[in-house]
Amino acid sequence: MEAMRAERGDLRTAGETETKSSVNDMVTAADQASQDAILEILTSAFPDDSVVGEEGTGEQYSGEGREWVVDPIDGTANFAVGLPYYCVSIALVVDGSPQVGIVASPPRALDRLWYGVRGEGAFVQYGVDGVTDADDLDGTPLAVSDRTELPGSVVFGRLSERDADVRAIDEITVREILDREGQFRRPGSAAINLAQVAAGHADGYLILSIQEWDIAAGTLLVEEAGGTVRRRPSRIEDGSIEIIASNGSIQAELEAITERALEQTAS
Repeated sequence: MEAMRAERGDLRTAGETETKSSVNDMVTAADQASQDAILEILTSAFPDDSVVGEEGTGEQYSGEGREWVVDPIDGTANFAVGLPYYCVSIALVVDGSPQVGIVASPPRALDRLWYGVRGEGAFVQYGVDGVTDADDLDGTPLAVSDRTELPGSVVFGRLSERDADVRAIDEITVREILDREGQFRRPGSAAINLAQVAAGHADGYLILSIQEWDIAAGTLLVEEAGGTVRRRPSRIEDGSIEIIASNGSIQAELEAITERALEQTAS
């Protein structure tokens, strides 16, 4: 998080900021600095484990063995303009199953640390500056909401800024959520979105193509907070993942919306 603290101003025009698939798919100097710092710590502490990061570590995610899956800044577009909805996401995935998840939003953003361990629950720590190791953690247990129906539920999703064909499918899911009196949100960090579902501040999250580093930690948090996660290989984009996560009670409705959107696209 030190890497993020050092950057100020509109980073969209910074000389070290690069773009990948589109002008809205940015990599700032802080993304790389954050990943380098995380990589140094993990490779020193766990030299036999693989580390897979969004900005490239030389390792590819395999779903086999022990893999640390890292998004050094999830919500880079928000970070680049100072919109305080971004985080670091780190997960330990063993044979394809997340076992430890950490989502840390720094003081300049939400100043919260969400964390969980498989079989031991999920928690949120308010204020991250004083946390240097596990002994400093004193988090509040997370629990998903008890909302039982889609009308009135808050559902995170996406309207792609990078691909018009993907956006057309996203629009179908968003329209149906709204038509069924759900409340749609698209604030731009998958890891925090999932943490918010785990905390009960939102009721569901639906996205039809996303990468492992975006969701590995967050899906663990949802499951450990009592929610439900369905993950499948994406049916709209090769090499990505389809995720539907919820408090469990609205899961079937979100899955049905997904299937109808895919059917409409195929017809």
